[in-house]
Amino acid sequence: MIITVIKGTNIRKENIEELRGYMLKFEEAKKIILNNANLGLQETSVELKNSIGMVLSRDIYSNRNFPDLYKSAVDGLAVKGENLTEYKIVNTYTIVDSVDITLGDGEAVFVMTGGVVPKNADAVLRIEDCEVLANKIRFNKAFKKKENINEVGEEAAKGEVIAKANTQINEILFSVLAYAGVSKIDVFEKPKVAFFTTGDEILEIGSKYKPGYIYNTNRYIFETVVHRLGVDAYFYGNIKDNEEEISNTLKKLSKNYDIIATSGGISMGKYDFVKKILNKQNYEIIVNKTSIKPGSPLMVAKSETSVIFGLPGYPSAFLTNFFLYFIPYLKKAMKREDFDHKFVKGVLKSKMHSKKSADYFNRAVVKVEDGNFSVYSPNSQKTSHFLNFAHCSGLFRLKEGVGDVEEGFSGELLLFDLELS
Repeated sequence: MIITVIKGTNIRKENIEELRGYMLKFEEAKKIILNNANLGLQETSVELKNSIGMVLSRDIYSNRNFPDLYKSAVDGLAVKGENLTEYKIVNTYTIVDSVDITLGDGEAVFVMTGGVVPKNADAVLRIEDCEVLANKIRFNKAFKKKENINEVGEEAAKGEVIAKANTQINEILFSVLAYAGVSKIDVFEKPKVAFFTTGDEILEIGSKYKPGYIYNTNRYIFETVVHRLGVDAYFYGNIKDNEEEISNTLKKLSKNYDIIATSGGISMGKYDFVKKILNKQNYEIIVNKTSIKPGSPLMVAKSETSVIFGLPGYPSAFLTNFFLYFIPYLKKAMKREDFDHKFVKGVLKSKMHSKKSADYFNRAVVKVEDGNFSVYSPNSQKTSHFLNFAHCSGLFRLKEGVGDVEEGFSGELLLFDLELS
């Protein structure tokens, strides 16, 4: 008899057949999955130019004041003396000139935007507000003390944290670190991720269509999303519905990859072998089924070397589970601090169907109207349909017990672009 304990819950099942019948709720399954996201990734140092998509393992501190000298915010004249109408021009400086002059009362120097300003200047007057006469200027407006002067350390003081550990380096942070002059950084190594599909009916893109077959959609969902999150995704291939081939594939990938995902082969069909194989290979099944729709037959298992996600075969169910479970798991495994979902409030503008017995994550056409996220149901929510995802930008949740709802109902909305950031 196999004894399996579902960690993070009070549920104990005496055998796999009983476990197969238990459906974890969404939050319950997600908690268990996220509690198993520590892959023990090592730290490494990389050149900044090679860091996009990686996650900082240590805080980054400013190595100097920003700015480190008084600098002008405009093209104009740095002046000394308040409440004067004329100033004598005593010098002109370019942006790269060293400025060591001390201004006397009634004196001014030309400076450029970003150029150094004399330390004792009272303000920088915009050139367009001045009347320039040979070696002097006239200025008939009042100004504030230190107007148009960027003071030492006003942006960041030396030793201040400018980027926190567990932050993924995107294009914006990359630019900030370049601005700060950071050339090498400490990051976590990326997890090694592999994926394979199962099924005799799978066709690859570019091959001739055969009636009753389907193109390998899940491969491209997996590859594009994982790459967007900054991780390399290795596609092993499509494995036919053969228990020995699937078993050998899992053994091989488990030796070299931290995270393995499959699609198909996990429900109750004649050729659904994945769960049977994992039991034989002494994997601990931590999630076996959930109460969400679409895609309740999710399977997650772990060994000493890897974690395996068995995802549904239908693309709509695959994509739904991918956003609900795999993406937050991958983010946390990467050591990102912002791994959890970012649900927003959405308001229905059309009727939407759900059964009270399940937690529905319906595809949603989303528009921003009057500052709110308006949600429209597409023409179909069938698990077997996928084409209308072309018009959808999120999933709208109808929790267990809610049932059918009318226009005006408000609830949790998961936006694809927000989850992929």
